[in-house]
Amino acid sequence: MRASTAEDAGRETPPQRPCETDVPMKLNWRTGLFLASVVIPMIVIMAYLVLVASDQFVSRGAIIISEERSSSSNVDLSFLGLSNSAADNDALVLKSFVLSKDMLSFLNDKLSIRAHYAGSRVDYVSKLAPDATEEDFFEYYQGMVDVEYDREAKLLTLEVRAFDRKFAQDIVQKIIERAEEFIDALNDKISREQLRFFENELVRSERKLQKTKSQLVAFQNRHKIFSTQAEGETIIATISALETQVAQKESELKGKLTFASDSSPQVVALRTEITALKAQIDSEKERLTGGGSISLAQIDAEYREIKLNAEFVTNLYKSNLSALEAARIEAARQLKFLIVVSKPSLADDSEHPDEVYVGITSLLVCLMLFAISSVVIAIIREHR
Repeated sequence: MRASTAEDAGRETPPQRPCETDVPMKLNWRTGLFLASVVIPMIVIMAYLVLVASDQFVSRGAIIISEERSSSSNVDLSFLGLSNSAADNDALVLKSFVLSKDMLSFLNDKLSIRAHYAGSRVDYVSKLAPDATEEDFFEYYQGMVDVEYDREAKLLTLEVRAFDRKFAQDIVQKIIERAEEFIDALNDKISREQLRFFENELVRSERKLQKTKSQLVAFQNRHKIFSTQAEGETIIATISALETQVAQKESELKGKLTFASDSSPQVVALRTEITALKAQIDSEKERLTGGGSISLAQIDAEYREIKLNAEFVTNLYKSNLSALEAARIEAARQLKFLIVVSKPSLADDSEHPDEVYVGITSLLVCLMLFAISSVVIAIIREHR
């Protein structure tokens, strides 16, 4: 047994030495991976940035929307974290308008920005595809135009990139001009909406006033009076004057009868005059009380009703006129003004692409890719 064990021990295979080619193989695939994932991509990226990439110039401008509001309409909501005025809403609306298809269409009509961004002098990566759809063009435009709103300063900042410094400045200038037109149109719409109701009410009350005046004039012409009060005062004054004359004539008649007979011409004449005066008094009283026809009291009641209606409609007209003036003043207080805080700048040098930033970012990404790939490949090799 011992001999057999010794023989078996003598027959044991000598320990194998590591293959001399394993280390070079490990170095080879890691080196190749490093070249493929780091070196070659960085060479391509830097060659593009330095030799191919088109310079992009940035123009900036800043605007603010100002409005005058009455102090009574301002409610402080800042302690709730809410806006204290409508300036935020106006600025956000204007921001959406700047980044809208309407603005893109306006700029393309005025400056032909599609031809600029799709120009042959622009590198392939940065340019707009010549056959790009409207949606692609709109997405490209939103990538080249940046609008930021500062809620603290109420400031709207515009930033536009283009492949020519003057063209970038022109785009910002046109955006500001179009924004001013947009604010003016918004003012006109708000004013029209606020004033339309009061103007319609004023027109309606004016028509009622004209109708009531026509009724009053027709009533005065039909009854041949200017005012029932004045007419009544005139009748009463006439009756009083006639009664005074009757009293005088009767007193004179008594005096005549003391020395003249009833048949004397003077007595007969006085009696005739007294009878005529009394008849005139009765006629005037019939005008006042009505007698056989419509009375002055009835005429006065109808007149007062028309007059009261006319006064009511007149007051309503005056009230609507005052309300319209107040609405105009309030609309003027709510007018919005676009103020250019910073005029469109003219770039001295290109800001994009930023070779240092893009280079460092690309290197970090490539190194991360290399590290992840190395781990994955090492795990696969160990389990083979």
